[in-house]
Amino acid sequence: MKKSMSLIYQINRSKKRRNLALKVAQGKLEVQAPWHMSEATIADFVQQKHEWISKHLNRQQKRLASLTPREWQSGERLRWLGQPLKLKVAVATRKTAQRYGSELFVTTTARSNRDHEPKRTIIDWYKIEARAWLDAFFDSWPQTHELTPAGWSVGDFTSKWGHCTRKRELRFTWKLWLAPEWVVRNVVIHELCHLREFNHSKAFWQLVATHSPDYEEAEQWLRQHGVTVLNNQYLDYSDD
Repeated sequence: MKKSMSLIYQINRSKKRRNLALKVAQGKLEVQAPWHMSEATIADFVQQKHEWISKHLNRQQKRLASLTPREWQSGERLRWLGQPLKLKVAVATRKTAQRYGSELFVTTTARSNRDHEPKRTIIDWYKIEARAWLDAFFDSWPQTHELTPAGWSVGDFTSKWGHCTRKRELRFTWKLWLAPEWVVRNVVIHELCHLREFNHSKAFWQLVATHSPDYEEAEQWLRQHGVTVLNNQYLDYSDD
């Protein structure tokens, strides 16, 4: 870790990189740098961008400070499609997760590894429910759009909501389903549009707008809340 005028940052070097780039994520600053670039040159670059960096760091750190770090214990708030879920954890003979209204009941066994449960059971529940949501979405998606994926799946990404592969398969992180449903729908449509436009060109965004007129609001929501929703320490967002 390096420090420049009160800014602490991590340098990630790459032999393929030719230019410097900044990444502010989850309340931390990373500098992407060419392999042989001197630390003095990097520090000068960071100092030049000090105002921009501080603005984004302060905004993200403020959002992180408004939430309680997750411990996966009874009483914590989870979310399903944006709606609050109160977590209740108990010990039983087998591991289960079941939603009843605004509560998620999770059971673990006495032999469960306390470092991984009930977190693992809860994440598995999200993946199952998210896959069911996707199945229903694509069942109702008009085939006339000619935007039909070869398949879809739900995984666990730390820095993205989803992506479209060259094999025309769509993949999403289970964390997406913490967001409001209208945002989830926009992300899925975003990835569907990559089946025709495998880029972020003007033509791509025009296609997105055709199928999702409020995509700009969704993109703003993702930028605003991604710092906490994608962060494994929080997995939540403030309603403010």
